[in-house]
Amino acid sequence: MSQDLKLYSTLLAIPNLEVEKVELGTRELHLYCKITSEVGQKCPNCKKEVSIKRPKYRREVRDLDISGRKVILHLMVHQYTCNCNEFKTRTFSETFDFVAPNKSYTKRQGKWIFEMSAKQSHLQVGALTDTNHKTVERICYRHILNRAIKWSKVRRIGIDEFAFKKGHKDFITIIVDLDTHELLDILEYRDKKSLRAYFQGLGTEFCHQVKEFCSDMWGPFQDLAAEIFPNALIHVDRFHWTLHLNKALDSFRKKLRRDDKEEAVFKGLKWKLIKRPKNLSELEKKELENAFKVSPKLEEIYQLRNTFQTIFDTTYSYDIGVKQVDLWIEKATCLNNRYLNQFVDLFSRHRKNILNYFKTRLSSGAVEGTNNLLRTVKRFTFNMTNFENFKFRVFAMKL
Repeated sequence: MSQDLKLYSTLLAIPNLEVEKVELGTRELHLYCKITSEVGQKCPNCKKEVSIKRPKYRREVRDLDISGRKVILHLMVHQYTCNCNEFKTRTFSETFDFVAPNKSYTKRQGKWIFEMSAKQSHLQVGALTDTNHKTVERICYRHILNRAIKWSKVRRIGIDEFAFKKGHKDFITIIVDLDTHELLDILEYRDKKSLRAYFQGLGTEFCHQVKEFCSDMWGPFQDLAAEIFPNALIHVDRFHWTLHLNKALDSFRKKLRRDDKEEAVFKGLKWKLIKRPKNLSELEKKELENAFKVSPKLEEIYQLRNTFQTIFDTTYSYDIGVKQVDLWIEKATCLNNRYLNQFVDLFSRHRKNILNYFKTRLSSGAVEGTNNLLRTVKRFTFNMTNFENFKFRVFAMKL
C-alpha cells in the first residue's frame, strides 16, 4: 500500500480497513476499501463462524466529511458459504461493525447527524449534511427509540406537568430521576388513571423500590404516589409552595397600589420584594425601605416571608424544623392578613408532605430544569403540536 493510501486508512481509523483506491473530486471523496481481517463471519442460521468467502459486490456507505468533502466508502462485500443445511448450501453477505444493518451511512455519521439535530430542524441538518430530511428524521427517531431506561436503578422520582399547548391546555407529564437528573420519560397525559396504569406497568418490584417521590401541589400526583409507591417518602417541592408565599406578598402590594394609585413607592416593586435580600442592590434596598416607611404592614409580611425561607434554608432536624414552622404560622395568623391566611390554609392542606423536606431535604430542581428545556424546544420548534415529534426533539437535546 502506498504512503498516501496508508494516510487515508489512518484518518478513517476503522480497524482492519484498508484503502485500495482514492478518487478525489471537488465535493466528494471516494475511497475504495476492503476489510483485511482473517476472522470469518457468523452464519445467521447456525451461528458458527464461516471462513469460506468470495468477493461479491461493492457497497456505498457515507462517512464523516473530510475538509468539506462528502466521504463515500466503497466497501468490498464478500459472500460467505455455509454448509449448515444438509439439503442446500446457505450463502450470506458480509456485515460491518461500523455500519448499521441495511443502512447507507456509518454509525458515527448517524450519531453526528443526530447531534446536529438537537437545536436545528431536520430540514436544516439535511441541507448542511446533504442528506434527505426524511433520512435525518429517521436517524433521530432511531437513536431515541434505542435508548434504554434503567428503571431498576431508579430510587427517587420527580414528576411535574407541562402545558403542551398555549393557554395551559393539554398538559403532559415529565418524569425525572432525581439522583442522576436524567429525563426518564414524557407522557402525553397527566390524569390519575393513566399514570397509575403507566407506573404499575413497570412492575410491582419497581413500585416498591421507589424511596422518595417529589411533585408540585397538584392533588392527583400526591394521592397517586401514596397509592402505588408504598415505601416512598412523599414531598411537595419547595419551589412550588414558595411561589404561593411570594404570591401572597405580591397580592398585598397590588392591594396597596389599588388603594393609593398616587403613591409611587409601590410601583415596580414586585421583583424587588420577591428577590432574596442578599441579591438586592443598594438602590433596590433603598426603594424597599421607602415603601416600608409608607406601609409597615408590607414590611411585616416581607420579613415573615424571609423568615420562612430561612427556616427551610437552615439544616434543622425534622423535630426542630416542625417547631420553627409552627411558631411562624402562629405569628402569621396573628397578623390576620387575608393573603397570608390563604397561604397558611394552603400550607396546612399539604403540611405533612411539605415538612418531609426536613427529613431528606429533597427538591425537584432537576424537574424545573427539564421544564426549561421543554420551553426552549417549544420556542425553536414554533410550538410544535405533534406530541411524538416534540418528545423526540426533547430527548435529542437531552441525550
